Amino acid sequence: MTDSEAEQPDFLGRIEHDVTREDSSEQAAAAARVIRALLDSDCLIGDLIRMDFGEAHVLVHDALRQQVGGVPHGCLLLAARAQGPVDGSAEAGEGIPSLLLLRVLGSSTLPNDIEMQQARFQAGQRASDSSDNWDENQNTDQFTLNQMRFAGLHCSILGTFRMVTDSESGKWRLAFGSDIDNFYAGQGMKVYKPVGEALERIVNFTTDGASESGRVRIGELRYAAALDASRPESVPVLMSTHDVVAQRTALFGMTRTGKSNTVKTLARAVFELRLDGERRERVAQLIIDPNGEYANDNPQDDGCLRNVRFLLGADLEDVVTYGLTPHPNDPERRITRMNFFGPELPQQPPASVQELSRTLRSLEMGKQLIDDRLATEAAGYIAAFRSTDLSAPPGIADHSEYKRYWRAVFIYQCILADAGFERPRTDVSVGTESGRLFSREVIEGAGGLAERNGRVTWDAAIDFCKRLREWLASGDGTNFNARYRTGHDGRNWSDDRLSGLLRIFENTRGVQAVRECREWHDPQRNTDYTDEIVADLAEGKLVILDQALGDPVMNEQSAERIMRAIFARQQQRFTNPVKGQDGSYLDPDPVIIYVEEAHTVLPRGSEDDTRNIWARTAKEGAKFNIGLVYSTQEPSSVQRNILRNTENWFLSHLNSTGETRELDRYNDFADFTEGVRRVKEIGFLKVRTMSSPYTLPVQIDRFTAPRAASGD
Repeated sequence: MTDSEAEQPDFLGRIEHDVTREDSSEQAAAAARVIRALLDSDCLIGDLIRMDFGEAHVLVHDALRQQVGGVPHGCLLLAARAQGPVDGSAEAGEGIPSLLLLRVLGSSTLPNDIEMQQARFQAGQRASDSSDNWDENQNTDQFTLNQMRFAGLHCSILGTFRMVTDSESGKWRLAFGSDIDNFYAGQGMKVYKPVGEALERIVNFTTDGASESGRVRIGELRYAAALDASRPESVPVLMSTHDVVAQRTALFGMTRTGKSNTVKTLARAVFELRLDGERRERVAQLIIDPNGEYANDNPQDDGCLRNVRFLLGADLEDVVTYGLTPHPNDPERRITRMNFFGPELPQQPPASVQELSRTLRSLEMGKQLIDDRLATEAAGYIAAFRSTDLSAPPGIADHSEYKRYWRAVFIYQCILADAGFERPRTDVSVGTESGRLFSREVIEGAGGLAERNGRVTWDAAIDFCKRLREWLASGDGTNFNARYRTGHDGRNWSDDRLSGLLRIFENTRGVQAVRECREWHDPQRNTDYTDEIVADLAEGKLVILDQALGDPVMNEQSAERIMRAIFARQQQRFTNPVKGQDGSYLDPDPVIIYVEEAHTVLPRGSEDDTRNIWARTAKEGAKFNIGLVYSTQEPSSVQRNILRNTENWFLSHLNSTGETRELDRYNDFADFTEGVRRVKEIGFLKVRTMSSPYTLPVQIDRFTAPRAASGD
């Protein structure tokens, strides 16, 4: 290396200057002042004495360490070549430094460590029989004591700050590269601890200029749980809310470590985008609330997330809550029940399958819920019932085909009535004189059916269905079916749909299994709440689904059904896009889904398994503008290809080496592994977002619910 090369002011690689642009030396000098403003001579802590492309070792002295208020684990440092002020007459680009951003990982050995350890040992021996400390003058001379106070810090190199010119405007801007391009073993660098405004700029630096919009405070930088909030390094930490739109966000940590508080902070920030005076943006959000803490007032939040509707400028109707039962403090809550019976079928066949499907939407969804609930039942009679499809078949306009379908619906409704579902207020119809569901021969064979004006009581209908199953299985029923086939081109009277439903009466356990779904039934509702939720999200609302009550399995199935409907809508909007005013195709409106206890819906399984709608959403949802925020105590339970494609990370306390070892695979989390296991401080998280080039230790702000205005 020549002397001239060694004296280059920017020894990590000079910023290339676009000679085709007529940048003045004043602009270069101003650019140099911008980057040098990140360095404060009062915050000098030592010298960089050894480095490679990924690690650096810093020599520090206790006096300098004390002067800057300490250098905790994870502390951010800046290393720069010491230089004088930029000469205004210098060629543009000369003298503009680049800075190394370092993170403290631990101590580093020095060449004289063994000698100093021996000196400390001897000083300790001299002080052992007194109340004096071994570092006091009578025990250690000043020269030796000064040597003892030197120490080494082992740091990771996060990257390089530099000033570059924009290719279009020619203006200088601060840029960051997550590596270094060169290093010299024979040159030293001074190391500084950034604080105050300089640290705030570093902490909130983003790799994407567009992410400067929609930024909100989520907490403050906190290097260690033992530090108080009054220190100069406790600067605000901002996050771009656009980082979570159409992206995957993970929250990992044990119970009571601040995951839910972080979700509330994020959800409020996204909701407030619609209140931004310069750029109003409505982002739909669905929060699946397993414990009811987002939908219901609680002392922890002095309110709840539902109250963001009281923010200044917000529309009260922009927040909608759903729950299994009414709530006294939430009179506008919508109930997540449906009419499993569906409306009464018309006497005449409908014009189309689609028309009948619309009519029986709630019946079909109720049957699907029951089928999902019975998925683990192995008995043959339950399996036969579960596999029976009650969706409207093709050819439904044919009178004979319609009667067969109506007959199956009649049997299914009797099963519900026998299982204790609240019945419709009117008796059940068995048809009119022009079209009976059952012929006289069938009624007589099954022991009779007392009817009045084409209707029978539900109890009579249930009893008839049970006797009908027994008769069809008997010799008389078999003979009847043989005669029927002769006159109907070999077609059985009892088709597979009817037989599958009737089998549920073979054992009392069958009806008892169906009974477990009763809490989701409301005979007064003939709409599907899933459709209502999707419609609310289409309008950009914040929807909170309170699942604090109800069977956990049913809650999980309900959430899955809603997710499938959302995915289908977003996919349809993607494949059939609308055009904007400029004629370009628009993306589907954004929607963000928040899922707690993600290990129950994002099983590890096969990485190629896309049958699980949650796994499919995590893998493909970004294409359809679906964002997914998932939280769990077990990172290892999530499929690795989902983790590999997760853009935003919030890590709180985990007490398992297995779980932290899983996180070591991603980003720079290995720098924090020990702290994640050891420190259990509520709200103390390690945060890495899509627009941030490095992970930060953050004390997340405590969520406080807005209060209703007087008179509300």
